[in-house]
Amino acid sequence: MAARIFSTISLWAVAIAAVVFAGAFGLAVLVWALAAGALAEALAACRKMGFSPMSGICQAACAAIILGGWCAAEKYGEIGMSIPLIVCAAVPVLLLKDPFGNFWSKSLLPSLLAILAIPFALQWLVFMPQKFGLMFPIMVLAAAKFSDVGAFVIGKGFGRRKLAPETSPNKTWEGAIGGIFSAAAVAAAFAWGFHGTQLMPKNFLPTDAIVFGAAIGACAIASDLLESAFKRRARVKDSGKIIPGIGGILDLADSLLLSAPAAVAMAAVMN
Repeated sequence: MAARIFSTISLWAVAIAAVVFAGAFGLAVLVWALAAGALAEALAACRKMGFSPMSGICQAACAAIILGGWCAAEKYGEIGMSIPLIVCAAVPVLLLKDPFGNFWSKSLLPSLLAILAIPFALQWLVFMPQKFGLMFPIMVLAAAKFSDVGAFVIGKGFGRRKLAPETSPNKTWEGAIGGIFSAAAVAAAFAWGFHGTQLMPKNFLPTDAIVFGAAIGACAIASDLLESAFKRRARVKDSGKIIPGIGGILDLADSLLLSAPAAVAMAAVMN
């Protein structure tokens, strides 16, 4: 527990420092580091399942997607959209490598799925500052991660009914409800604290944030369950051991894989 608390505080200190001192660019670098690390661990798990993903192509696509997202968000739309397209243009060429063999099923398909599941999902965080304000992606991060905290604390103390025993035996319905309430409370606190500033959407009220945060919490739980199913298929407990008390970078990013795109979609409707 002590290691988990220390890691959490350290990671939040890094995230806040990146945004405070480098703004939207600092956030983009942070998202790229998170996506690249999570992608590397996901590809390693794919190899344990018998696939042969293309790490170099995947990491190039990851960097291109995040860089393209930042350029597009900074009003360099044409340049931003062209960067990932250049990388994607390599796909037809790669197909010529083994058009009648198992290259498609063993290498290309898992590589494309990993790119879509991780960097493409996380890149929506990079779009948020220009459209919704610099604190909005931080609120999404906080809501998603405090959903994990609330689910752990409430589940540990009051959990009785298993949420998904075959996929993640330690998760309970009581913990899930606690996680959703925690996410809603965190989002409401951000909306109240930054209401009326340019750091958050103008019409984003604390009452709106409660609904928004609850939805982010639910998405975070669903995303976490998907990662648990993936790890179970790969027969690994944690995606890595780089973060004391937490595990791997994919374990850190998992709750954001559905939360980030859902947040952009909901904010576009609410705003």
